Amino acid sequence: MSKTFNLREVTIPRGWLVSIDQEVIRFVSDLKTSDHIIFFYDTLQRKHNILFSFLSSGLANRKGAFYVCSEETPHDIRRNMESLGMEVKESEAEGKLMIRDYTEWYIQGGQVESMKILAGWKETYEKFSKKGLGLRATGEMAWFFQHNMVKELLRYEYALHRVLDIPMEAICAYNINTIVDSGHTEVIMPLVRAHGWAVFTGPGGNMIYEPENVEDYDIERLLQIRI
Repeated sequence: MSKTFNLREVTIPRGWLVSIDQEVIRFVSDLKTSDHIIFFYDTLQRKHNILFSFLSSGLANRKGAFYVCSEETPHDIRRNMESLGMEVKESEAEGKLMIRDYTEWYIQGGQVESMKILAGWKETYEKFSKKGLGLRATGEMAWFFQHNMVKELLRYEYALHRVLDIPMEAICAYNINTIVDSGHTEVIMPLVRAHGWAVFTGPGGNMIYEPENVEDYDIERLLQIRI
């Protein structure tokens, strides 16, 4: 098993700046039912470390794992999960792990319809529940920016609510480089406000915030961007 998943027994006050990913890994691994957090990252390695740890911890504690990808293919995600020690083939064969492309999940008839996506999450939760499993889910949100569907993205995120109505844990994952390249940094603060917690990993360090305690200048310092 990769050292990525050897979580240290430490207590990190939420909102403290840390210099390594390990405390963030412990935080996301300990999410509780109905937690809905947003995660900003600047490299694929950080994304893999955090999201795969989140799902791996869930699988180890009788939770199903669901991953929606958009900046990488399902094949890429499976390969990278395996490289970090996850038993992908076994978990998929047992129905405990599901990996889907964004075109199979977020788009219905060429449209983004929030209520249909939410119904999909409810149906997925019920499928796992019948197996005696909870649900941990994460989605890469890059495609909303790449396809200029930012308004649809905001509607979807606010429809989910800061505390999820469905008894599952969810991380919405955002590549900060994709946001900057698309010219939509102005949506960062509204996205943060739509979630229960905000996790940042960037060139300025790592931070875990409650949405009401984060300001523009905090994000600019951490991610080294202008909002």
